[in-house]
Amino acid sequence: MGHLDATLSAAGKKGGNCKTQWFDRDNPSGFGDYENLVNLRKEYPRQICSNPTACEVQTISEVPASSSGDIIAPCSILSGFTCVNAEQTDGRCEDYRIRFTCPESFCNCKTQWFDRDDPSGDGDYENLANLRKQYPGQMCRNPTACEVETISGVPASSSGDNITECSVSTGFTCVNEEQEDGRCEDYRIRFTCPESFCNCKTQWFDRDDPSGKGDYEVFVNLQNEYPGQICRNPVACEVETVSGIPASNSGDNIAPCSISSGFTCVNEEQEDGKCKDYKIRFTCPESFCKCTTEWFDRDNPTGVGDHEDFANLQKEFPGQICCNPIACEVETTSGIPASSSGDNISPCSISSGFTCVNKDQNGGKCEDYRIRFTCPKSFCNCITQWFDRDDPSGKGDFEDLLNLQREYPDQICSNPTACEVQTISGIPDSRSDDNIPQCSISAGFTCINAEQKNGRCEDYRIRFTCPKSFCNCKTKWFDRDNPSGIGDFEDLVNLRKEYPGQICSNPTACEVQTISGVPASSSGDIVSECSISSGFTCVNAEQKDKSCHDYRIRFTCPKSFCSATNTRVRRDDDSAATDAKVGCQSKGTSK
Repeated sequence: MGHLDATLSAAGKKGGNCKTQWFDRDNPSGFGDYENLVNLRKEYPRQICSNPTACEVQTISEVPASSSGDIIAPCSILSGFTCVNAEQTDGRCEDYRIRFTCPESFCNCKTQWFDRDDPSGDGDYENLANLRKQYPGQMCRNPTACEVETISGVPASSSGDNITECSVSTGFTCVNEEQEDGRCEDYRIRFTCPESFCNCKTQWFDRDDPSGKGDYEVFVNLQNEYPGQICRNPVACEVETVSGIPASNSGDNIAPCSISSGFTCVNEEQEDGKCKDYKIRFTCPESFCKCTTEWFDRDNPTGVGDHEDFANLQKEFPGQICCNPIACEVETTSGIPASSSGDNISPCSISSGFTCVNKDQNGGKCEDYRIRFTCPKSFCNCITQWFDRDDPSGKGDFEDLLNLQREYPDQICSNPTACEVQTISGIPDSRSDDNIPQCSISAGFTCINAEQKNGRCEDYRIRFTCPKSFCNCKTKWFDRDNPSGIGDFEDLVNLRKEYPGQICSNPTACEVQTISGVPASSSGDIVSECSISSGFTCVNAEQKDKSCHDYRIRFTCPKSFCSATNTRVRRDDDSAATDAKVGCQSKGTSK
């Protein structure tokens, strides 16, 4: 194991403190114990970095692999670890687990500290199931690590209490009766999440200047002045001066920003009697940034330059860009981020788009760029069901739009604005290892068997994002059951019986949320997605606390259903007020 030790030593110099959890995906039954990286990535999506710097292996009883007595090769950061039963003296491997060391950036995405319980009663229970319910959307579905400390900042390991380590699957618990003095310290917990959980950031906002009493970047006012551009439940916030100096280095006497109240600097509390001018931005739940448009390339760098300006993009691609983007990205048509292109350019703007001027470049010519926008969730709320019309038999898997529209009439709009593809087991196409193109809003998706290394594609499914008008025909919310007894059953068969004529015969989509308005996916309950054919069910016995939330369901129907019944539901999504106040010609902008 000398090679492994050397690798770990090198990783330590690069920041070896960023380690994944231990993974044990296989047992030494059959041929052996296979903790191979390909399957680990599939079974634990986004919990292992793309470029590990080291790996460690030990038995599940915590004996280092090098001391287990088994005949094994060192683990590999490229392939993982394997122990083969047939190569062992007694014909059977130990049961192993593996973890990886990652670049520090992989561990930089941390939640806020949560303190949901006090050590009254039986103890201090910072358990994950209840944390999810009390802080919906503020922690990722699949944490990669967790930390616990007392509310005064002492690490749990130094608190003197008799406790176990926190767990990414269950959280943390301290039991009073297990302590010498009969009482736990008061603890708080935070989680490390996949990088993607922290990638959803708003623009910088500068709504106030330090005139008068100070600089007030308060959350309530920011939401009023920039409707739809800030999520309701941020997971983090950052503040810096308008010149880019972090607030913590500004020299001002200030408190950290707050995800609930924003940021304030008071002039009279400063030595020179005046605050710096600050700006703020928020990190939002991933779902807030999942609504992205297609890439648009409306211009080439001929003439004066490359003009991907917002006004002309909306004219040339009607209905495909929201009126009030919350972010934008630019890259070359070959996929290089604009910031790495070498051109002398300004960042893209959510109000004006992007421009590169030829005469400003050393070579006298810009690269050819494309742009895409992140829109409020409501712009992408009109999503079809997943469709799987073909299997990878014959020449491949053909989820083409023409045949999908024929086989599922009225369930796909004529002009999708985006599309997604994943395997039928839920792995995004980008991580499937198949050689495939991206899906197309005009053609759909195709995977050709002959183009794959093993001669066969995965089995894929596809869904489309449609213009909001396609989803304007929605039923009312139905809540036919409470989570008493076995659970909460909002099943379609009984819904039709109890609400005759109020649900179309062929829904195109469905939504489920708690009766208090929290999406089912953020409720903390273990539930499956709703189904347009069967509805929704939550089973009490499958929950950690043995009790489901109380849910309600509604369906999206073909437009003809609303025309026939003279029904049109009130829009109650995030953009209802926004669209009423803010038009594409008079958008608020951020700095």
